[in-house]
Amino acid sequence: MSGEEGGGDDAAASNNSATKPSAEELQAIGSLKDSKDSAIRSARSLLHNSSTHLRSFQDFLPQASSHYKSYEDAFFNKLKEGVMSAKEHPGAAVGITITAALFLMRGPRRFLFRNTLGRFQSVEAKFLRTEKNVKELSLSVDVMKKESSKLLERAALAEKDMKRGHKELMNAGGQFHRLAKSVYKVEAEAAVVAMLGPFGSLS
Repeated sequence: MSGEEGGGDDAAASNNSATKPSAEELQAIGSLKDSKDSAIRSARSLLHNSSTHLRSFQDFLPQASSHYKSYEDAFFNKLKEGVMSAKEHPGAAVGITITAALFLMRGPRRFLFRNTLGRFQSVEAKFLRTEKNVKELSLSVDVMKKESSKLLERAALAEKDMKRGHKELMNAGGQFHRLAKSVYKVEAEAAVVAMLGPFGSLS
């Protein structure tokens, strides 16, 4: 009997261990529940956002249609006014039509561009060329001014040197003149002494 009871207890324990989940299975079940809850929450928020967007779009739709109708009415009113003015003024309408056709054609458009914007471009090129020449002339004038100022300074220095040299020449001429006078005086005295020499010896 005791052996049978022991065998029955072992079978019950093995059955309990087989039906009892492990820790890993419990974690997997918990993560599955969490992912399920987050999916439900995201679906609810998406449904709420989509419903709010749908309501805002439904609110905006009548305003957009009213704006479209107002723009459409304005466009057709302008078109009707243009047709009525063309009926009232056929000459102006024909002129505008011919002008538009000429603008749409390639040849007249090129001709008009050459005779208007092309001339403006050539005038602009001439202006740029003239401005460049003026800048070059101003630079050359500045260079000439600097060179002329240097030449004037050199001329002033040369004039000072010339005046100093002239003064030195005048001083040297005066010294030569005085020396010549002294030489003449000495020669005259020597001549007098030479003339009086025999008479002086006689006396």
